[in-house]
Amino acid sequence: MKIHNGNLLDISNIESNSYLQINSCGIQLQSGQGKLTFRKEGRCDYHIVYIAEGACEIEYNGEMTLLKHGFALYPPHVPQRYIEHQNTRKLWIHFNGYHVEDILKECKLSYGVHHLSPSPVCEKLFIQLTAEHNQKSGLSNEKGLLLTFLNTLGKSINNISTTNEKIEEAISFITTHYNTEISIKELADSCDLSQSRFMYLFKEKAGQSPHAYQQMLRINNCMTLLASTQLNITDICMLSGYTDPLYFSKIFKKYVGMSPREYRKELSS
Repeated sequence: MKIHNGNLLDISNIESNSYLQINSCGIQLQSGQGKLTFRKEGRCDYHIVYIAEGACEIEYNGEMTLLKHGFALYPPHVPQRYIEHQNTRKLWIHFNGYHVEDILKECKLSYGVHHLSPSPVCEKLFIQLTAEHNQKSGLSNEKGLLLTFLNTLGKSINNISTTNEKIEEAISFITTHYNTEISIKELADSCDLSQSRFMYLFKEKAGQSPHAYQQMLRINNCMTLLASTQLNITDICMLSGYTDPLYFSKIFKKYVGMSPREYRKELSS
C-alpha cells in the first residue's frame, strides 16, 4: 500500500483573506495498489473527499467508515486519514475563507462522512470547477461553481435524510397494519419513489422485502397467539390477516418448520 503524508511539502495549505478561496482541487483514479493518506494536524483549510467510484475507508473523530459513494467533509485543524482502495475514483478539494462557516450552514452541510446515491450532477459540477481552477480563467467563476457544488451536496444529504424518514414510516406502517392488505404502489407513492426504488431502499433498511417483512410479522403474531391463547387456528389465521386457512398452514410450516397444530401441540407437551 502506498503511504502519503499529506503534511509534507503541502504548499497549498494556506490561509485566506477572501470570503471564499479554492486552494487546490483535482480528480484522481487510484488504479494500482491502495493508498493511505494522513495528516496528523489536518490543514488550515476545509477539505472534501468525494468518492465517485470504488471504495474508501475514511476516519473521522476516531471512527472508520467504509464509503462506497459519497463524501467526507473535514474542518480545519482536524486529523485526516483515509485509505483509497484499488480502482477508486476520488474528487477532492481544499478551500478556505472567512465566510465558509456561514456558507456551510446555509447549505446545511455538516462535518463528517456522508453516504450518497451516485450524482452525475455533482460530478459534472466538480469537473467544471476543476477546469476553471486549473485554467485560472476567473476567480468569480470558480467561486460560483464551488457555491453551487456545496449547495448541491447539501440538497443531496437532505434528500437522503427525507427519503430515509419516509422509508422508516413505511416500515412502521406495515408493522402496525401487518394483518391488512398492503399496496406496494401506494407505499412507494407516499415516499415519492418508483416501486423498484422503494423496494430496493426498503430491503436495504429492513433487511428484507416489504412482503417478506409483513409475512414475518404475521407469523410471529400467529406463534404468539398459538402459545398464549386458546383461540382456534382458523380464528388465529383470520386475526393475522390470512383469509385461507390452508394457505396459512402452508406458509406457517414454511417459516416455522411445522404446521400450526403441530406447533401448539409441541408447546403443550
